Amino acid sequence: MVVAAFSGSPGVQTASAPPSGVANVSGTWSGTSDWDQHGVHSISGVTVALDQDDRTVTGTVAFTSPAYQEWSGTITGTLAGTSPDTQFVGTIDLHAPLSAGGGDCRGRAVFAGPSASSSLRWDTSHVIIAPSRSGLPASACRGALDSVVLTAGRE
Repeated sequence: MVVAAFSGSPGVQTASAPPSGVANVSGTWSGTSDWDQHGVHSISGVTVALDQDDRTVTGTVAFTSPAYQEWSGTITGTLAGTSPDTQFVGTIDLHAPLSAGGGDCRGRAVFAGPSASSSLRWDTSHVIIAPSRSGLPASACRGALDSVVLTAGRE
């Protein structure tokens, strides 16, 4: 599996750690998300916007590569540990367009991984992207994505 590594720019100033001592992950991030599907490896650029209230994290992810520009997601989770060894555990609810027709495709997975003040690396082993309304064939959506990894650095 190919995983890109990112680091913050030396000129970027980040806020100090929250009161609990976890890393400050609030702000805008950019990076990649990659996954395997039916033996094919795919990758897309992503932009992640995170809000943080001490250990609680909420936010959004937007896919930026041409083939996935209409993909997006919402993020909710919790941080544990102390900076620089902070870990994220939470869910990402994904939304993607149907291959044809109206409606959308949705998937939800638990992601986990290291979260530092300058880099994120969250992964999940499996997520199924399925039609959001009944009566549509599963083939209208992406189906199962395996070994999903999201990596990002501060913008």
